Amino acid sequence: MFHLDHLCLGVRGLDDGVRRVHEETGLAYYDGGVFAAGIANTVFPLGQDVYLEVEAATGSADGERNAAVEWFEGLLADGADRWMFWSLRADTLEEMHAVAVRLGGEVARLPGRVQPDGTQRVITTAPGPGSALDTCWRRGLPNWFYREDPATNPDRGAVGRGDRGAAVTRLEIGADADELRDHIGADTFDGLPLAVVPGPPGVHALTVCTASGREVTLRRDPADL
Repeated sequence: MFHLDHLCLGVRGLDDGVRRVHEETGLAYYDGGVFAAGIANTVFPLGQDVYLEVEAATGSADGERNAAVEWFEGLLADGADRWMFWSLRADTLEEMHAVAVRLGGEVARLPGRVQPDGTQRVITTAPGPGSALDTCWRRGLPNWFYREDPATNPDRGAVGRGDRGAAVTRLEIGADADELRDHIGADTFDGLPLAVVPGPPGVHALTVCTASGREVTLRRDPADL
């Protein structure tokens, strides 16, 4: 089966972007670390093994700027926060391989972010880093992840101040409804709290029920990938 895994919100400055999300929603968060390309990450747990990652380009440790950072910053050139992508999670590697074959990609194991404690995370994803942008994200469609040890899911991390997310109750996506249903399968399409909305492809809004029983919505425009 497939489940909602995470969403990515791109911001120009991480501290200010995290502050905006927290002030608007009251959601709790923690420092997620940094990717090797020079993109810093903060995690907002949303409940049920789903999380929001807020990311900003920081530059690599050696001070050099690479194409990934330049591309990321270009999407946020006007200073506004932008939804970058959303992702599903597969229960098994067999499901991941089936997705990769169907989309003409591969199952890739790649270095993820380095956590503040120095731990190097490794991600397993499909249809692969060379395929996800055109095959999925630019059309408002998700890619896939597989997590061998559910205990390491970022949603389960310890948070600081704020209201912890308990469940995603609505996810507004700009996409062709028939294409999205074909892409993720009818059972997944019907089982997720999806609302297909008009407008450019990508995430448009996320609504979360918090541990205290509040319902909060974070609304942004999708990035023009």
